[in-house]
Amino acid sequence: MSGIIERIERESGVEGLVEILAERLNPSDLQSLLIKVTRRRADKRRPAELLKDFATSRFFGVARPDRAALLAWEQLALALCEGRFEPVELSPVTPLGACSVVATVDQDWSIGTTRRGEVVSDPTNVLALEAARLRQAGGDDVHLAASHRVVRPQNYGDGKMLAHFRLFALVSGGRDRGGYGFEAEALRRQVGLLLEAFGQFLAPGTALRLGYTRTSAPNVDARLEALRGVAEANGAELFEEVGREAAGGYYAGFCFHIFAGDMQLADGGVVDWGAKLTGNGKERMVISGCGVERLLALRG
Repeated sequence: MSGIIERIERESGVEGLVEILAERLNPSDLQSLLIKVTRRRADKRRPAELLKDFATSRFFGVARPDRAALLAWEQLALALCEGRFEPVELSPVTPLGACSVVATVDQDWSIGTTRRGEVVSDPTNVLALEAARLRQAGGDDVHLAASHRVVRPQNYGDGKMLAHFRLFALVSGGRDRGGYGFEAEALRRQVGLLLEAFGQFLAPGTALRLGYTRTSAPNVDARLEALRGVAEANGAELFEEVGREAAGGYYAGFCFHIFAGDMQLADGGVVDWGAKLTGNGKERMVISGCGVERLLALRG
């Protein structure tokens, strides 16, 4: 238990306060309590406090991207999604635990709300929920795309860096075909689209590099062959990233990076979220995402 929590319990005279709130109260009662507390704290605030918080916190500051370049990226990505991915618009909030329940990330990476939710910190996790919902309802493979501004509370040590930024995400969900058949098709779609988009958006001659990591190396690996094909088609260098721990942790045995020179542009791979969310071990899922502000900065 942290020293802060110990102090709160000592000063309030309520031992086991966290356990009471987290374990004993039902979700509706806890929500009502938090809403009441938030309302009372808001009632005590003054306009000058609002302005001070807005001016000093990295969570609230405004971003000033190159609007023309941002619009150009959004239009290009949308055009390339045609016939490959269904673009969707996400809510700013998602169910509590959207990231930490299925992925190996800490809940502290997300900002919780008083109403059993959290602010979106990664659109791939929200797209995964929608893909799982659609797959559970029955039907064909699902391929979704979204561009979304996220908030992450981690402090990266740069006081000028805002806690919110835009991510472009792709998620594919489908049934196991054997021989990594679904995974290969999804990787081909996602990595192919990203390489095409980067090649068209960035300056001519930008050297794109595609790195991959796998925890097993079968004699015939359709996943690797899919990457080899899209790398050759887009003039990208394909290389193996040896020892990337995320391949066997966050990802389910296979992941990739896309670089422009030495700058990382995109990250993705195979995950087991579809199987976890639906309770069906035959469900397969592939995700990927890229930071849009980084693309804009590289484009200049």
